Amino acid sequence: MIDVQLDRRTVRVKLLDGPLAGEIHQAIFYTTLGFTPESEDIVLANTVGIEMGLGTGGLAVVLPSAGGEAPINAGHFVKLPYTPLQFSVSSAPQAVSLEGVPVVVLPLHSHLAPACCAAADMRPGARVAFVWQEGGALPVAFSRSAGILREKGLLHALVSCGNCFGGELESPNVYSGLLAAAAVADLVVVGIGPGLIGTGAPFGHGGMSAAVALNAAISLGAEPVLAPRISNADARARHRGVSHHTISVLQATLARCRVALPAGIDVPETMLTGRHDFVAAAYTAAGLEERFGVTFESMGRSYRDDAGFFDAAVAAVGLALGKGAE
Repeated sequence: MIDVQLDRRTVRVKLLDGPLAGEIHQAIFYTTLGFTPESEDIVLANTVGIEMGLGTGGLAVVLPSAGGEAPINAGHFVKLPYTPLQFSVSSAPQAVSLEGVPVVVLPLHSHLAPACCAAADMRPGARVAFVWQEGGALPVAFSRSAGILREKGLLHALVSCGNCFGGELESPNVYSGLLAAAAVADLVVVGIGPGLIGTGAPFGHGGMSAAVALNAAISLGAEPVLAPRISNADARARHRGVSHHTISVLQATLARCRVALPAGIDVPETMLTGRHDFVAAAYTAAGLEERFGVTFESMGRSYRDDAGFFDAAVAAVGLALGKGAE
């Protein structure tokens, strides 16, 4: 049974059977898939995220029912193909190449807000497009921060790639997504949705999407900048300093790229391979929250708690725009 609260398409569901029977949990649904529930409806809900104890993904997902409307045939290609949830979308127009286009690659979705604020601070009026690729949440509607950034005019366009869906522009892969973003923006930022996929293996995490993005951007003529995943507050040793995720990404990036380092961050010996350029950047995220009315947060930690994490995104934007090198 469902109790609808139309806030970010979230609801509460009382589970009638299964391992969580009798419990009430937050849930989410996506009208893109052709279904809007009403109060007291009996619905199907996927509770795997709750049962696994996931953080960002720890909520129920309401499934479209037979009584819902079928998605409209938009014509060009299919998202979530060969599943019961498949639907078609229109392909976005594309630029010819990325030559001369500044491109920033972000490791986590929580880097998006400081990156957009940094762009507005360093180059007022610049149009920023975010290329949302696989590696975390697939639905764009899952992100509160993306909606806030759009409302404040800090994010001009959002391109959902592959099986990610819900952006103003849609593309079948990150290559076409980057070109679609370049057609409408002055700065292209590429990353993943909330809720990083992880297995504990060196290459078994959603952060590897950054390597895919770097390789794609370079092949299309860009000189992308990677914002490394950095933390001084994460309880997990593998993410302290420069995260092992970033090391894996750089190992999988086939051509030379630039990596922006905030002040006070040293390059680990494991990354001193001579394959990439590590550039110290002077810009930080200090003061950007107050100026633009946006809150920076990642895994419950604020800018005060873990400044270097957010500074990495700002440093990358500064370097990409030619303003961040010391």
